[in-house]
Amino acid sequence: MTSALRFWLIVLLIFLFSPQALCLYDDLWQVQQVQSDKYFRYDFIVDGEGNALVRIRFYARGEGRSSWVLVPRFSEWLNYTIKGRIYKWVLEDTERYAGSQYYFYSVLDFQFMPEGNEFEMLIEYNFSLAAMFVENESKYGIFYSPMIGFEGKSGFEAAVIFSKRFRANLDEALAIGKSSYRPDSKLSNSSFIFFRMMPAAENLLRIQVGFEVISGEPNLVTIESGIFKFNTVKRYEAHAWKILKLYNSTYETLIDIFNTTLEQYLPSGSRKNITVRFFVPDFNSLMAIGGYVPFSGRELGDIHLNIVFARYIEGYLEVIALHELIHHFLWKAGISPQNLLWFHEGMAQYISIEIASSLDYEGAKMIKDEMENRSKALRATLSDFSFLIDWTPSKAPKDLNTLYTAAYYVVSRLAEDYGGLKYYARFFRALNNKSIRDNAALCYYLSVAANESVANRLNALGFNVPDIYAYWPLINAIEKAIGEINPNSIILKPFKDIANIIYRVGTSSEGIFIEERYLILVAALIIARFAPLIALLTYSSLIFAALIILLKVKKVL
Repeated sequence: MTSALRFWLIVLLIFLFSPQALCLYDDLWQVQQVQSDKYFRYDFIVDGEGNALVRIRFYARGEGRSSWVLVPRFSEWLNYTIKGRIYKWVLEDTERYAGSQYYFYSVLDFQFMPEGNEFEMLIEYNFSLAAMFVENESKYGIFYSPMIGFEGKSGFEAAVIFSKRFRANLDEALAIGKSSYRPDSKLSNSSFIFFRMMPAAENLLRIQVGFEVISGEPNLVTIESGIFKFNTVKRYEAHAWKILKLYNSTYETLIDIFNTTLEQYLPSGSRKNITVRFFVPDFNSLMAIGGYVPFSGRELGDIHLNIVFARYIEGYLEVIALHELIHHFLWKAGISPQNLLWFHEGMAQYISIEIASSLDYEGAKMIKDEMENRSKALRATLSDFSFLIDWTPSKAPKDLNTLYTAAYYVVSRLAEDYGGLKYYARFFRALNNKSIRDNAALCYYLSVAANESVANRLNALGFNVPDIYAYWPLINAIEKAIGEINPNSIILKPFKDIANIIYRVGTSSEGIFIEERYLILVAALIIARFAPLIALLTYSSLIFAALIILLKVKKVL
């Protein structure tokens, strides 16, 4: 039987048998005769838990006596010579061959002797997290192949063979190289996705396929540690434990920085946990979203982490997890994402990178280098960062990459000049859990922590904030006077609220003249400091007025 006939026999089997049956006939797979003298065939056989067996078949004929292919750097792989023999091989760095560093891969450069003008070799390795799905959150999943890389100008075909537990979406199936390529629709179905006939220049690719989980009940687990709880499925339990251990090991450090804890208690007296979940993004957002915390306007929701980043270098998922946790600390410390989203994101990015880097995560150091390079490049092209002021949970005035980079730049450069994480620890101690709602108040407390005004630094970047640090003694006196008003006094509460409102107006970003700002702050101080006397006069006047009205009604007067 010729190779071509054997190939079409396999195509027939695809439609006649389930993916499991195909595995029984794996010994029938043979390399299709193609025009190229060298040919690579990749098969990704995905099991019901999302792990894949990767098979790379290499076939050569004619004059060629050497080639190369990417193989895993940190996991075992096996190679079998089917026809001919390898007489020399070496593992090399990827940059020389592929033009880029691929951290998880090495290049197998091999030289071979054919047998009867033909050579054939098979490489196999297991790849976990090939297909990612969190079925307690959604039935949707994504297959994302390991890096495909081989000698250029070779023939190439690839097949993704899914477990019967999944149904692939042919509209969400791409081979992504320099361009994107759809599968062969005639040879593909919901369990077998087949790519072929790509340009010879495409030798570095990934395959991405969206799918739906159509059978099987999720094996759910809930794990708890300290004030943290993780809801996920059993297959990701080890990854969940890593996050909870990270949270507990950094919790005290974060308390010291933010001057608050995350402990909350329900009306029943039981403690409310911070809940964490894994999720799978949509097809077009695979690595665009590392994590998120829903914000309702009144409270923050659960922490959601993109499981795709569990495949990255150690430190990437950890930085993302800390970033999302820091949003909870910022909220508890009095900073709302609705009003100061740029500061929320800049702080979450800066502090998560600094803490993860201090724990010697290699990925965290790579993220820091990347953020620094992006920051310098952005600063070289932009001098006005005022667009950050307009950034809200519902509005993004620029692309997210620019927004996050600009926010990180502002926060990190202030830290660079005033003491790093210790600077922000001073900031939150000065803030002392008071709620701030605009950039003027934020600038004031940043200045208090720096022991000098930072308004000029922010205004040089386009923030246009008033320098209310000049009123520091007066503002300090107002805050002290408001704090001394008995919070449990119903009689004094209206006057405390009035003093707070006037104080916020006096420290706001609104267009207020210097003289007006001073008078407003003085008014807030007078009301706060003399609240008992003002309350006595006010209530006495009201009682006196009520008596006069009553006497007039009774016609006594």
